[in-house]
Amino acid sequence: MTTQTNYGRRIGWGTAGLAMSLAALTFGAPTASADVETFWVGTANYPRYAGTDYLLYATTVKGAGARWVIFSDNGVCIGGTRTDSVPGYTPMAGMTWVPTTAGRHVLTADDGQTTKSITVDMEPPQAGTTPKTPPTPTGCDKLSQLLTTGSGTGSAAIGL
Repeated sequence: MTTQTNYGRRIGWGTAGLAMSLAALTFGAPTASADVETFWVGTANYPRYAGTDYLLYATTVKGAGARWVIFSDNGVCIGGTRTDSVPGYTPMAGMTWVPTTAGRHVLTADDGQTTKSITVDMEPPQAGTTPKTPPTPTGCDKLSQLLTTGSGTGSAAIGL
């Protein structure tokens, strides 16, 4: 009976040690400084129309590795994605954005370290066209980031 109790304690201590190790990896892992350096709408078509798809791009500093970038439209998350991490190239994240309303849109790219914002004015959908439906936002929550990247990025693991 003593053997079973000691065995149970060993499992408990092992489980506690594993949990502490995972917490240290998630919350205490050092991260490279990765500031959003540039942020732009990929097409230069003017005027820009609601209901049309546009590509958004953001870059972080070279050598920063993969980072999670969250894109927002007027403060509402429209998607998040990881930057590519190709040695020798500037890390870049991109996504498709379909504005649903005409008017001023303040777009923001946030990598958990810094943000960049741009302002875009949209015209109503063009007459005779069928407005596109925006994609369902993904990657906005911390769980999606953790599952997609395997770890939190900077303060994103604790809460932006």
